[in-house]
Amino acid sequence: MNEATETQKEPLFDAAQDSFAPSRVVSNVFDSILAAVHSGRLMPGQRISDSELAGQLGVSRTPVREALQRLREIGIIEASASRFTRVALVTPQQTADAMVVWVALYTALVNEVIGRVTPELLAMMRTDHIEFQGALASLDAQRVATANADFFSHLIDLSENPTLQRGITSVVHQIRLGSLHLPMFIDLSALAKSQALLIAAAQDHDRAAALGAIRMIALIEVPTANSVSKS
Repeated sequence: MNEATETQKEPLFDAAQDSFAPSRVVSNVFDSILAAVHSGRLMPGQRISDSELAGQLGVSRTPVREALQRLREIGIIEASASRFTRVALVTPQQTADAMVVWVALYTALVNEVIGRVTPELLAMMRTDHIEFQGALASLDAQRVATANADFFSHLIDLSENPTLQRGITSVVHQIRLGSLHLPMFIDLSALAKSQALLIAAAQDHDRAAALGAIRMIALIEVPTANSVSKS
């Protein structure tokens, strides 16, 4: 894992005044911090100052604090009263546990939506699959994680179950953060194959085949300290 730094030489964000309603400001701050985490501009363990973030984003501290609280609720930010607020340190075991939850939730999603996949959505899935395959050649963990998350995000928008949508989205953020700092890569070739199978199943609106693609992901081992030591 990279050493976390507590000071920044350059701003993490493009400061911009926001004249929208408070809830919109909070959402914008939430999205900005989350993007910084997923892009690696904010690293696991890195301390966060709400006043510095407010200055960089051009907002008051109130929406920053609310956004950070929302990020705590999905496991991206952790805090200790009067001590620190920082990007969460997601362990390999936590990542593996989150994957179990993701598989269960995504199975429910596939059951609900696979029959409603449109040609337009299918085209986006194919584009993201090509990007994922391209990322495999360089083994760029950041690019691989982003392309994979983008691929599997498309079916979420088809769901009419907001609780299911929130659950999947929340656990995905934790997996993305944790996957960047695993002791070794997961079986990316198996993940690529599961994507290809899901595309074919979505094209045919074949629920059984789509569930088979998700079961393949369930069999992929997420490397933890224990699993690496046994190998």
